[in-house]
Amino acid sequence: MPPRSFKSRLDRFIHAPQTEIGLALLILLSVLLIVAGIVVEDPGPKYHLVRYLEELLTLVFIVELAIRYYIARNKQRFWRNYWLDIIAVIPFPPTLRILRLLRLLRLLRVGILVNRNLYRLSARSNVSLGAQLGLLSIVGLIVLVGALAIYLLEGNQNPAFNSLEDALWWSFFTLVSGEPIGGEPTTNAGRLVTLIVMIGGLTLFAVLTGVISAVMVQRLRNVIEAKYLELDELRKHIVICGWNRSGSLLIEELQADPAMRHRPIVVVAEFGETPERDLKRIDRSLIHFYVGDYTTIDVLENVGIYHASRAILLADATHPRSDQDRDARTVLAALTIEKLQPGIYTCAQLLDRKNSVQLRVAGVEDVIVADELASHLIATSARNKGSVDMMSELLTVQIGNQIYKISAPESWRGMTFWAASERLKDEFDAILVAVEQKVEGRRKTLVNPPKTEALKLGDNLIVIARSQPQLD
Repeated sequence: MPPRSFKSRLDRFIHAPQTEIGLALLILLSVLLIVAGIVVEDPGPKYHLVRYLEELLTLVFIVELAIRYYIARNKQRFWRNYWLDIIAVIPFPPTLRILRLLRLLRLLRVGILVNRNLYRLSARSNVSLGAQLGLLSIVGLIVLVGALAIYLLEGNQNPAFNSLEDALWWSFFTLVSGEPIGGEPTTNAGRLVTLIVMIGGLTLFAVLTGVISAVMVQRLRNVIEAKYLELDELRKHIVICGWNRSGSLLIEELQADPAMRHRPIVVVAEFGETPERDLKRIDRSLIHFYVGDYTTIDVLENVGIYHASRAILLADATHPRSDQDRDARTVLAALTIEKLQPGIYTCAQLLDRKNSVQLRVAGVEDVIVADELASHLIATSARNKGSVDMMSELLTVQIGNQIYKISAPESWRGMTFWAASERLKDEFDAILVAVEQKVEGRRKTLVNPPKTEALKLGDNLIVIARSQPQLD
């Protein structure tokens, strides 16, 4: 198997939702084992079993981080993203029990992994639970680390911390009140732990105040979603290069499609101010804005172009430029994207049809000239004294019938266009309007071909239907 294919399979595995949720559960299990290893002080069979399971999970985490390092395109970004996780899996000797508490740092990773997959519940759940999950992760980490640390340092000599339960209550009350409640530490190390918990409590008080005012909620979500989750963690996302007045409608239409509703979207342009205010009817939890020049390789790599499934290039209007300059930037960006990721689907918006030649040569699948389409629509409506309503319905997924492209099953090979039309209408109430074929590596669309036209292997069918037909 070629190395590149092997790396690609590892990448899909490590970023699969099932893998991420499973990893979060393993981290929670490792936390329970750490607590059990501290409580069970007698070096008997139970203690050795807990230690064995703990080291086994640590080995799993080391393998996981090794895979992430192996598939990472930017090694420096890997160290920046996972330095806390690396510290958490360092195999400290059993005598340094206090340092084993560093493994609890992976609780932050649980918050990130779960928050990343919250959209599978619903968009509303993502918005309401994302910030709360981040806050609970930080509170839990401070309380647990504070309790275990004070128990290890003071448990044998301070009656206030004879049990882990007492230490947990002490840590929680100290965090909430900002002063030691339930016991005073007697060692310098214990006093340092107390100071850290108190500072954590004061910080969280400020955060809670911000949550009530709704400002800190957004800030915390940004920490969970952007700071700790770099854009190169996204997979199968959509990259939109450039921005103009049609950008918000484009995103709204993409999110209205059930098949693409949960697909992350990265918008990259030279924004003076990101256009969140324009996104009124859009799930903004899946939208990422990146300020930069999308014609450069570095910026495209930073928005994860290697792992994107689609690239859409809009005629950029974020800065005053001539139409020729805007088209030139679109062409340059398209050429760069196709060079970096040849397998990506690319759709480009141009202002002048004459600039489309370079895009076709580069492998851009679709070129849209907005003024041409608008002119054709107006002329068609004037010629037929109407038809705008029909075209409007077909061009949106939000109402009625839409246009879908589906692959013709292998069993349909040799079937005539008319026979395929009848079958689609009978089984799916769909109308077959065109057949897309590949001729010498290029797409050729046959609109309303003769009824005797035979389907070939690899043909795509373009249909009008209320929902996408699922062909066997």
